[in-house]
Order: sequence, then structure tokens, then C-alpha cells
Amino acid sequence: MGKVKSINRHNLKVARINMGFDVFYASKRVSSVKDIVSQWEKGDALPTWTQVKNLAKLYNIQELIFFSDENIKENRVIPDFRVGVEEDEKDKIKKLVNLVLKRQSRLEKILKDDGCSKNKLIGSGKDIKKPTDLAKYISDRLEIDLEEIKNISGSDSRKKTLKCLINKAEDKGIFIGKTISYHNISVKNMRGLFISNNYCPFIILNKKDAVSAQIFSLIHELAHLFRKTESISNNIDFRDSNNNISPEEVFCNKVAANLLLPASEFTESFYDKDSIEHLADKYKLSELFVFYRLKDLKKIKDQDLADIEIVLKKESEENIKKKELSKDKGGNYYNNMRDSNGALFNRVVLGTYLENKINFTEASNLLSFSVEKV
Repeated sequence: MGKVKSINRHNLKVARINMGFDVFYASKRVSSVKDIVSQWEKGDALPTWTQVKNLAKLYNIQELIFFSDENIKENRVIPDFRVGVEEDEKDKIKKLVNLVLKRQSRLEKILKDDGCSKNKLIGSGKDIKKPTDLAKYISDRLEIDLEEIKNISGSDSRKKTLKCLINKAEDKGIFIGKTISYHNISVKNMRGLFISNNYCPFIILNKKDAVSAQIFSLIHELAHLFRKTESISNNIDFRDSNNNISPEEVFCNKVAANLLLPASEFTESFYDKDSIEHLADKYKLSELFVFYRLKDLKKIKDQDLADIEIVLKKESEENIKKKELSKDKGGNYYNNMRDSNGALFNRVVLGTYLENKINFTEASNLLSFSVEKV
């Protein structure tokens, strides 16, 4: 097949940047010439129609964008509050952000066309100065009842709790998704992500993380949503003394701590390792997080702090390794994608398709699986 006669070099470059690919990676995927994409972007050569088709698929865009007179925009930068990020993980995060931004762009148009109003929760707590006050504000707005959480029982109580909290957020128009094996993002490099949009705010949790940690990350990202501070996060530290962590991250972690484990819940003078295990089961959280909360409240004896922290950190690291090795590698593709998309996203896309507002192909592309499988 012959070469194209011309191409929008700006869109060619920006589409690649938005996916987080360097020119050598992109070139390798569409040609045997190691820098061919660079030549196309500079105007030194032109691709064939087949290469354009393959490039569009690689960049997850329509082929027509390469020939449009209208220049596409480079994705906005989401504040990265992570600590100790591995360099080779940055492109993976950029791809995930690009996916969310594309979905938001299409969803916003769908929701606007349906006459939906803007989400009133985004930024509604930005003027609240105390983490305790914002925790209560979020609880009230999302109707989160701590007693309801404490009464959830059974071997899968943490999963039930996470689902309950996600449902409460999605009922208020907040889209909650999860990473899957395709994204290949480790817990160390990302636990949560919030990207703002007046019509369809998105929170993404790392499915490789322990369920109890996902519960914490969900509330943490909700705090960002109510403050309208976009974020990529990977830590649960809420100590003011940790200078490596952004004050915004510390604040949102404190909000999560106060919402999930209010100080009023702890009436004993001190708690030991056995008590921490009991509290973790009761509140559906990790023992390490409960430990940090009690430590912050000075509810653990000084002589016990170091020993308990060493044990719990080791247990937490081992649990994460086990989960990353044994989970999220198989299972039913459609079930995995439905869970990754989130229930609200699936419902909106399906509903729009059933109302003949988008066609089968567009609906399936948005979902990353056949719309008939919803």
C-alpha cells in the first residue's frame, strides 16, 4: 500500500506524547526502522496507509486525527505526589491518565447532551481547613456510616466494605475504576489517582493493592475530589514530620484517617499488637494503617513502637507481594474489565447505547469489550 501524501505532524507527535511513548518504542511497534516515527514527526518522511492504521491503533485514536486541520491538545499534567517512583513506571501512569482523560472527554459530551448538571461535590470542601471537619463533611455528603461498616461481617467483609463505599460515591456521580493486569502498575508506584472533571470526576484504585488499602486510598482520593486537587498517590503517611511527602497528601491522608478511624473510637490508654489485629478486623483496614493511626494518637507505648512497626511492615510487604504474584493475572476478561471500568461507567455507556445515542462500535470501544457483555 502506498504512502500518504501529507499528515498533521503536530497531531502525530502529541498523540504519541499523550500515550507516554518515546519515538523508539513507537517506531518499533510499526516499523523495522528504529527512528521512523521521529522522521515522520519532523517531516523527513511519510508513513504508508497501513502504518497510519497501526499507529492510530497504538495511540488509541481515530486515523482521521492524523489528517485533521484541527490540532489536538497535549494532556494536562496531573500533580504527582508519589515518593520513590521508579523511572520505568512513569510511562505506565501516563498511559493510564491518557485513558481516563479520553473517557472523560467523551463522557462529558454524553452527559451534557443528556442535560445533566455539573457534579456539585467537586471542590465543595476546598475551604474546610481541618482534616476532622472535612472527614465529617465527606461522611455527611456521601452518607458514610461507620457503624454500618463495623457491622459488615464474614470472610469477605473488606470486599463488601469497599463495594459499599464505592456504591455511595458512584451514587453521587463519582466514577470509580481500578487498574488491571494490562496496566501493569505496581502498588509501590501508585495506589490511587484522581482526575477532576465537572461532569465526570474519576478515581482509579490499584487492584493489586490489598482491599483494606484500597479502602483507605478511596477515601484519600475522595478528599482530593472534595478539595479539587488532582493527584497521583502512593503513600498512606499522615505525619507532618515527613518532609518527603507533599502537605496536600498528608492532609488528605489525615482526612482518611479521621473518617475511617475517628479518635473518639479509641477509649483505651494504650493498645498492643493483638488489639491492633482486632481493630483492623473491626474497621476493615490494614493492621499497618491502624498502627500508624494509633501511633499518631499516642496510643501505643514508646517501648513497643519500633518492634510492632517492624513486624507489621514486613507482613504488609509480604501480603502485597503475594497479591501481585497470585492475583490479577487471569480470570474472565469481561468480568475484569467490568470491574476495572466501574459500575457507573458501564451503566452510563450501556444506557447511552440503548438509547441509540452512540453506536455499537463506539460503546464497545469505550468499554474495551463488547457492549452486549455488560
